[in-house]
Amino acid sequence: MHTDITIVKNIRDDAALRSSFNRLAEKTFDLNFENWYQNGYWKENYIPYAAVREGQVIANVSVNPMTFSENGILHHYIQLGTVMTDSAFRGQGLCRLLMEAVEKDWADRAEAIYLFANDTVLDFYPRFGFQRVQESRFFAPLSACTTDRSAVLVPMADPENRAALERAILSGVPQGSFDMVGNPGLILFYASQFLTENVWYLPAQNAWVIAEAEGDTLLLDAIFAPCPVDPREAAALLAGPFCERFPQAARSLSRLECGFTPAGADGADARSAEDSSAWKVLPLENDDDALFIKGKLAKTFAQEKRRFPILSHA
Repeated sequence: MHTDITIVKNIRDDAALRSSFNRLAEKTFDLNFENWYQNGYWKENYIPYAAVREGQVIANVSVNPMTFSENGILHHYIQLGTVMTDSAFRGQGLCRLLMEAVEKDWADRAEAIYLFANDTVLDFYPRFGFQRVQESRFFAPLSACTTDRSAVLVPMADPENRAALERAILSGVPQGSFDMVGNPGLILFYASQFLTENVWYLPAQNAWVIAEAEGDTLLLDAIFAPCPVDPREAAALLAGPFCERFPQAARSLSRLECGFTPAGADGADARSAEDSSAWKVLPLENDDDALFIKGKLAKTFAQEKRRFPILSHA
């Protein structure tokens, strides 16, 4: 059935196939990976499995080997992403062909395989043995701004600033109880394109922070530092300069959301349950970015209050 199709597993440095891959990604997701590649951030741990016909990429499933630290213990997972099929070739089993190739190559090399799916394919991935799993969200009141105004916005349009962020990622320790280890290429996929004005340096904590405002919420996407940093303390240092830089946000910001699993959010927080600064944990309900897991991790993840870091989504 697929005799005219070749699965190509290394398209990164093939200009023609990379261009075809980008065209399909633009048509499917409005994404283009060329700048990411040209800036040197497309590393060896983003591996498209591309179905190629007559020199054109007509379907793809990308493999992302990921390392996470859970309370100091390292775990190795595979995240699948950029799952797409050209509209002219849908319904021909190409996704299954690619998924089977991925599983053959990677199933024994990781503890679990997972992916994030939008609301149009929620019934699709269970056919491949994936189970939908509930993530959690972590909120705390936004503390009163400190008098410290030393936080500095670091624009990512500057290559030197991006290089400094990359060094911070590589030298940082895991933050919180469940965090991605390393992987600067993935972080810079976001920071160099979509979050160019959202990266801050906090001298008081020698920490780099990526933050956004969403309505009344300061969303702390990530922290990179050589020592553990309490997101609530980082937010208190950031809030003043952030609101000065984005005055429209100053009128409404009242709470903090942590974009990864903060330490203590599982109930081990040393702060009293009556302490208003303790983390409030709510279910993450999002059919447009739903987590699916294949493997034993599905059961343990569902039992524990966790979320995959926002900037670990590939």
